[in-house]
Amino acid sequence: MVSVWSPLYFQSSWCVSEWKSFLEREKRADIVSHGLIAPVCFHDGEHFPAEAKLVQSLDVRAYASALPAFWLSPRSLELEDRIKKLAGSVAKIIHAAPAFRPDWPIVEADGAIAPRIPLGRL
Repeated sequence: MVSVWSPLYFQSSWCVSEWKSFLEREKRADIVSHGLIAPVCFHDGEHFPAEAKLVQSLDVRAYASALPAFWLSPRSLELEDRIKKLAGSVAKIIHAAPAFRPDWPIVEADGAIAPRIPLGRL
């Protein structure tokens, strides 16, 4: 699972269900250290659930920009390099992932697990 984590991700019952389902798959497949999840931390991180804070993620918070000029800057090349490394990590995860099983659990989240925080508009 590749997911882009932000406070809004953890306020969505659909996203939380996806995350919790993959956590449960890891447990059932006896995979240690989040071997099926490759998160990208796009915004904040401070308001993530405690369990999510323990997961190593690709941190791109420093590159979160809505300005078109960003893509003409040297920093965009740094971001591209980080994304290429993520792609390599995802390839390793896919290669090592267990075969699909029809009994993989789907964990239905009742609701958001992160508090709503006001996010300003750009």
